[in-house]
Amino acid sequence: ELAAAANEALERFREEGKKTTLRLVDMESSYLTVDFFRRLPREAEKAGSPAPSNVDQYAEGHFRRIASNVSSYIGLVADTLRNTIPKAVVYCQVRQAKQS
Repeated sequence: ELAAAANEALERFREEGKKTTLRLVDMESSYLTVDFFRRLPREAEKAGSPAPSNVDQYAEGHFRRIASNVSSYIGLVADTLRNTIPKAVVYCQVRQAKQS
């Protein structure tokens, strides 16, 4: 009986962990990527906007800086998720086990 209850609790924890992980992955995938910033000038040219066809050096450098910052931030968030998801799952399991 005790083993069955423990297995049931672990199965619930597994499902909750999967849901939490999927939610975190969805949040991560909604971040802007470097490609988003690279496409901006190209899409403006395709749309026939009045912007000049050659982006000046300042704007190009600015886009590169933004892309670099965004890429670094996404890497930081990915590393944080990689380290915290397993810890969060174990923490939730231990907390639930203590309450049971």
